[in-house]
Amino acid sequence: MPSFSEVTRIEAAIKNKNAKELEWSLWYCRMRQAVPSARPADLKYWSGIEALVKETMAPPVATKVYPAKKKKPNRGLGLGPVEDGEVQGGE
Repeated sequence: MPSFSEVTRIEAAIKNKNAKELEWSLWYCRMRQAVPSARPADLKYWSGIEALVKETMAPPVATKVYPAKKKKPNRGLGLGPVEDGEVQGGE
């Protein structure tokens, strides 16, 4: 059984990432969900296809890379290095 031409068109739009075809696909998915006689299975299918189309339309999010600060030596809780025979706490 051959698939419907609209479904083939949407699959091609997702594969080729054609902006105009993706916009049409998004419209078509929303139109199919808005039909009053749509069955729950149809709504689920077309909402899934709509999510795929939206994901394809959205530009990839670039992850931010922050420079790592180099730690300075002997920078703990502010006590500094402890030497033998030294009393801390001002006693």
